[in-house]
Amino acid sequence: MSQLPAPSPALREQAAAALAPFFMTGADSDTAAAREAAASILDDYAPMTPKELQLAAEIVAFSFATLACLGAAATVRTQDLDVMLDLQDSALAMNALSDKSTKALTARRRERERAPHLLSAANTRWDNTAFQKAIARALEKLLYANSKLAALHDMAPEAMPAAPEPEKLSILSAEPMTLSLLARRGAEAAATLGRRTRQ
Repeated sequence: MSQLPAPSPALREQAAAALAPFFMTGADSDTAAAREAAASILDDYAPMTPKELQLAAEIVAFSFATLACLGAAATVRTQDLDVMLDLQDSALAMNALSDKSTKALTARRRERERAPHLLSAANTRWDNTAFQKAIARALEKLLYANSKLAALHDMAPEAMPAAPEPEKLSILSAEPMTLSLLARRGAEAAATLGRRTRQ
C-alpha cells in the first residue's frame, strides 16, 4: 500500500477549487466556504490515489449538475415544455456520467484492495485533461439550469401564464359519506325511479 501514490494536498486543493462553483448559492457566496465544503465531501470518499480523487470529484460535479437540472425542470414545467424536456435530458446525461465515474471509482478501489502492487500508472495517475473536461461539462449544465431559473424569476408576473384552476368538487361529493347519507340517497333514487316508472 505504501508504494501507491497518495493524492497530494495540491491536488486536493485543485479538485476542491474546481468544485467550488457547484457549492455557490448566489453572487455573494463565500468562495472559501464553498471550497471547504467541496473538500469535505471529497474527503468523505477517502481517495487513496490521485485517480480516486479525480473520479470522486467528477461524481460530485455530475451529481450536483443532475440535481440542478432536475430542480430547474420541475420549476419551469408549467411555463416552457421544451425547456423542461431539455433539462430532463440534461439531468439524465449527467446522471449517466455520474454512474460511469462511480463504477470506475469502485473498480479502482477493488483493484487497489486486491493487488495494490499490480496497479498501473494509468489506474492511479491523475488525468488532468479528462478531469477538466468532466468539470467543464458538468458546470455547463449547472449554469444552463441556473440561467433558466433566473429567466423564470425575472419574468413579469403578468407575463407568466396563470396556473390552472383546481377542479371544484360538487356539493354532494363534498359531503361526508355516512350510512345515513347513503340510505337517504338510495331512498331518493328509488323514489325518482318510481315516479319515472309511473309516468
